[in-house]
Amino acid sequence: MRKVNHQELKEVVIRCYETKIPLYIWGRTGIGKSETIREAAKDLAKKLNLEYYEEVNGKAEGFGLIDVRLSQFDPSDLRGLPYIESTEQKSRWAYPDWLPKIGQGILFLDELNLAPPLVQASAYQLILDRRLGSYRLPEGWIVIAAGNKLEDRARTFEMAGPLCNRFVHLELAVPTIEEWTTWATTHKVDSRIISFLNFKPSYLFRFDDKIQEKSFPTPRSWGRYCSALINSLPDSEFNQTLVASAVGEGIAVEFTAFLRLTRKIKIKDILDKPELIKEISEIDLKYALLSALAEEGKKKETFHSVIVCCKYLEPEFATLLLRFLKGSVEDFVKKIQKSPELVNIIKQYAKYLL
Repeated sequence: MRKVNHQELKEVVIRCYETKIPLYIWGRTGIGKSETIREAAKDLAKKLNLEYYEEVNGKAEGFGLIDVRLSQFDPSDLRGLPYIESTEQKSRWAYPDWLPKIGQGILFLDELNLAPPLVQASAYQLILDRRLGSYRLPEGWIVIAAGNKLEDRARTFEMAGPLCNRFVHLELAVPTIEEWTTWATTHKVDSRIISFLNFKPSYLFRFDDKIQEKSFPTPRSWGRYCSALINSLPDSEFNQTLVASAVGEGIAVEFTAFLRLTRKIKIKDILDKPELIKEISEIDLKYALLSALAEEGKKKETFHSVIVCCKYLEPEFATLLLRFLKGSVEDFVKKIQKSPELVNIIKQYAKYLL
């Protein structure tokens, strides 16, 4: 099966929408399948000059995303319930209110292969024929589905051949650390996490079906859960508990040890004399320094000094620091433009910050 990254998947989603061809997305747990569909839907709404929404009742003038977890459904939840039409004495079907009636958008059937076979069978007609009995999916809508892979221990049900053949299939790859960093810096993920994972990129995603620990690291558990838990909290042993709850005990211990390195760095001395950066040779200390500088760069009074430090960092570290700041500092560009010195520094790395 062809693997794609998140940007490629967005492009495929847009093309599938234009052609109204159903798409099935395979991928490991917590790597951003749902998030990528949401971003693609927003891009389509912008492209069509329509308001984006996620309400299930729909809007005639808008582009919607209806996210449905089929693993929670019974067969009747798709088909609806029969009732007697009193005036004609005929049996009709009351269809679920989450099925779109108007407008345009993406009907996202998540966790399809977690749904029991009878539920999957109920989805056949909706996926291929765009209808359920007398219900018809509006012309402006497309069906996209997704599911975890067997190795994720997700207790999936095997999808029947006829159902598989109703889709085109792609596998979403686990993001590289570079791809995840780009996402993380634009979504205000805690800079300490970004620094640590650039130091230990193999910890971005780690799943071992032989280990029974409930918490394990994924792009989602780092970027959504762990970041929210420790954001704005000073370094302390309490952070280890919070991190362990999101990504597991072993990695939390290493993360806490990494944070302790920042205590070896006298950040005030670095900001006063940035040439001292040249004396730092240990790779772990360099990443710890980035974390400390990223936090200082958020402060109005030290922003200028932090940018100047880029002159003394290796290009890959300077670029990473600037990506941190671009994603977390309000009016980053305006603050740079106020100083010719900072403008000259940024010009060296502009192509990496677009």
